[in-house]
Amino acid sequence: MKLDLHGLPIHSAWNVFNSKIQDAYYEKLKYVVVVTGQGAIMKEFPVWVSNHPHAKSFSSTPHNPGSFKVFLRK
Repeated sequence: MKLDLHGLPIHSAWNVFNSKIQDAYYEKLKYVVVVTGQGAIMKEFPVWVSNHPHAKSFSSTPHNPGSFKVFLRK
């Protein structure tokens, strides 16, 4: 699953992130690719992941500093 938050207002992006990560967890996906862009959302992103109960960790994707893989809990 790929989630593109680039260009959204930060609060809207946070709401979409929370909802889609929860959906992906219940679909038993292992990870979600999240595109944040390189602005304010990217700066907030580590906090969003660490505070979400279904997100385990994240890593940046190669060749794109505004894109991340969010790994989900089992």
